[in-house]
Amino acid sequence: MGERSRIGASDRSLRRRTRIGLAMITAGGVLLLAGLWLAVTAVMARSQLNQARAEIRTLSAQISASNWSGARATAADLATHAHRADQLTSGPVWALAAALPSGGEPLQTVRGITAGVDSLGHNVLPQLVNAGQRLDPRTLRRTDGSIDLARLAAVGPAMNAAAASIDATTKTISGLPRHTWLSSIDASSADALRQVTTLDNTVRSADLAVRILPAMLGQDGPKRYFLAFQNEAEARGTGGLPGAFAIVQANHGKLAMTRMESDSTLSGVAATVDFGPDYHHLYDGAGTTTLYGNGNLSPNFPYAAQIWASMWKNYSGQKVDGVIAADPTALSYLLAVTGPATLPDNTQISAANAVALTESTSYAKFGGTSEAENAQRKAYLLELASAASKKILAAGGEPTALLRAAGEAAGERRLLVWSADPRLQADLAQTSVSGIIPTTTAPYVGLSIVNDGGNKLDYYLDRSLTWQAAGCGPTRASTVSITLTNNAPAAGLSPYVTARSDARSYPVKPGDNRLEVSYLATQGAVMSGLTVGGKPGTASIGVEHGHPVYTVDLELPRGTTRTIVLHLSEPTATGAPIVLRQPLVRPLHVTLDDAVCS
Repeated sequence: MGERSRIGASDRSLRRRTRIGLAMITAGGVLLLAGLWLAVTAVMARSQLNQARAEIRTLSAQISASNWSGARATAADLATHAHRADQLTSGPVWALAAALPSGGEPLQTVRGITAGVDSLGHNVLPQLVNAGQRLDPRTLRRTDGSIDLARLAAVGPAMNAAAASIDATTKTISGLPRHTWLSSIDASSADALRQVTTLDNTVRSADLAVRILPAMLGQDGPKRYFLAFQNEAEARGTGGLPGAFAIVQANHGKLAMTRMESDSTLSGVAATVDFGPDYHHLYDGAGTTTLYGNGNLSPNFPYAAQIWASMWKNYSGQKVDGVIAADPTALSYLLAVTGPATLPDNTQISAANAVALTESTSYAKFGGTSEAENAQRKAYLLELASAASKKILAAGGEPTALLRAAGEAAGERRLLVWSADPRLQADLAQTSVSGIIPTTTAPYVGLSIVNDGGNKLDYYLDRSLTWQAAGCGPTRASTVSITLTNNAPAAGLSPYVTARSDARSYPVKPGDNRLEVSYLATQGAVMSGLTVGGKPGTASIGVEHGHPVYTVDLELPRGTTRTIVLHLSEPTATGAPIVLRQPLVRPLHVTLDDAVCS
């Protein structure tokens, strides 16, 4: 009896161990199968996403070519592949694995990406294709050159919905784990975020455009705009010295120039505006509200726009609905599409010669400083501006290319727009065309140069800026190096180009220049030191839209280079630095060295 009990107990123990072993084998098998399932479906999902990525490029090309039937078919295929990728990474196995507190982050990221792409495929792309067809520049413009504003306004709701959807997707993807134990997933996440951010910016810009353009182009009646031409041979905060200007009317999508005037028209006319104590501290004594040519000393374009609008009203009695500024480089971009404009003497202004003709050649042609020669030069520059404007407003050329050229100019701050309507201006302020100095706590790197010699030597000015930040506490040390070179030729420049009108206590030679060099720093920054040419220097201090402004009065002799170095303590802020790129004849070269804190 005792022996049987021992045998029975042994059998039960064996069966128990067998069941445990089988359970362990079964669990191991389940985990193995789950792992295989995750691996296989991940590979399949990646294949679907790769096909979707390729179709995005195809879709973009089809939209650019106005191949709408092809675009709709590609958008449908893309949505199918995106949805399949989302399905493959859904389900209980993926959900459980992604929810693991340690190790599930890559799977969580994959699920977020596929869900986001699926949402875009179904909620955004079809609306964008339909809106793109209705907004096709080839058909949006009527035969008389006017814009069909009703079609613009009609796509507004769809664009707004698409913008909201992609904004939500962008926020979702940006909130996914970016630094996991699987580097390939991290790279895919970064790539997805770049692509969706680019699409987000594009759609947001289009949404703003369909909100802004109908009203500004006279959907509800005529609108009048002051159009200033800036000459960057003499630097100002928004670009260059304002010269000739035009009054442009927009009526039901049709643009026409009603007046063309020389800068001397507003001589002696003052503006009645007040921008507050910070502005007064920076610019009092510079005649920004009494001299048309100094109205844009600040790099914040809405200030200049309101000054010029007020001057025109006080001169003519006419209230304008907005102000536009353009420079010769912007005109060259547009003339590259429309073709050259012919002047009364049968010469031409074209994409190839617009900058040189207006900012250099004209000063060789009319190089004297007498009253008669000044009048001749002003008349010639007026002819240039008038011919180029009429050619562009006549809307010759391929519409898509014109829009692309205007967008390039706006992105470089060479085409700026301000609206007197606060609602429209709030929308414009979200775009590069507004030319605003943002009130922000983000890292800010802003160089603004104003010609203080009253000459046209900035045509030969080279600029470079290096910003270096280090430290990981609440504040960090930053060093800003600004290098300026006066490359004016030793001979051959006319007296008008080299003449100096500034008051000074030292002798100068032809070709020597004088500049007001201002640096706009991150909000809350404090300067601890300054050198000019390696020696201790001084700067006046002010504030522009919350940014400390340090201004150095710099004499820059011909053929020399001067470097200004500012040592600052700045609040540590997240995000890439925002760089102010003042548009002058020659490009600004910027180097950013932002130490990364772990």
